[in-house]
Amino acid sequence: MPLKHMKTIILIVLFLLIAVPATADLAPGRITVYSTPPGALACIDTTDCDTTVATFTAEGNTWHTVVVTENGYRLWTENVFVTSEQTSVVNAFLDLNPASTAIQVYVTPGGGTICLDNGECRLLGGLDGATGSTLFTGVSPGYHTLSVEAPAGYSDTTELVQVSLGRITDVSISLDPVIPSTTRATGSIRVYVDRTGSTICIDTVDCFVNVGGSSGPGTGTVVFNDVRADATHTITVAADGYRPVSRTVSVAKDLITTVDVSLPPIAGVTTAPALTTTLGTAPTGTTPPATMPLPTRSGLGAVPVLGALFLCGVVFLFLKGRE
Repeated sequence: MPLKHMKTIILIVLFLLIAVPATADLAPGRITVYSTPPGALACIDTTDCDTTVATFTAEGNTWHTVVVTENGYRLWTENVFVTSEQTSVVNAFLDLNPASTAIQVYVTPGGGTICLDNGECRLLGGLDGATGSTLFTGVSPGYHTLSVEAPAGYSDTTELVQVSLGRITDVSISLDPVIPSTTRATGSIRVYVDRTGSTICIDTVDCFVNVGGSSGPGTGTVVFNDVRADATHTITVAADGYRPVSRTVSVAKDLITTVDVSLPPIAGVTTAPALTTTLGTAPTGTTPPATMPLPTRSGLGAVPVLGALFLCGVVFLFLKGRE
């Protein structure tokens, strides 16, 4: 080997022997990472990771890559030069990621309209009873209201949803079919009868007995409620000793129909109010008087009194003479 080449190799070896110890003895630096919001995940060169606020030891006098991530926020990254024995400070301000916090809604059947917090409204697809869906993005964490204006034949509904930061919340809503109303129009019937103690029936199925109290003269009344309107009904009134009376009446919606009944007595049957006091039994075929006079005391005659006084005087004088 030529001498000049040997000298060159020796010089290179000497340079390397001098340079390598100098590089190995270079002191590291540090990186402190802050983030808004705090508690995010910070990584240095994708190898060393910790939650903020975090301090890392890194090679000095060189560039390093800092990456900060958090659910619901966009990824933040920056290249930072670290000086040996120095601390480089990094402040990461994270932006919300509209696509990461959202509500995915499924409505069965579709075809209606859905609104978020009574503000943002969308038409739901889904024809022929299929499920309709939509995605609300950029939703803030917390509680939100979903209102569904249902298609024909189904009932509207509202649902409260809790949304977590950085998550897509799935919501499934099943609409209830509208049940046809069975409510019918009704009215009322008030019946008056000229004798208490009567029995009053409507359509021979719903009856009131002893209307107005015990049997006797007087007015009894009763009201039939929730009677089907726009139809005819039969009112029947009966009482002992009287001929039954039937009336056909119709009722209008939400109105009261009045029926006045006068019962005709049956020929040959006599009815009278019961007596509160009965003294003896009346002969057959006679009617006892309404009241029975009570016996009274009469005073003694004047002549018997004077005679008794005279007799007492005679007896007194006779006994006095014997003394």
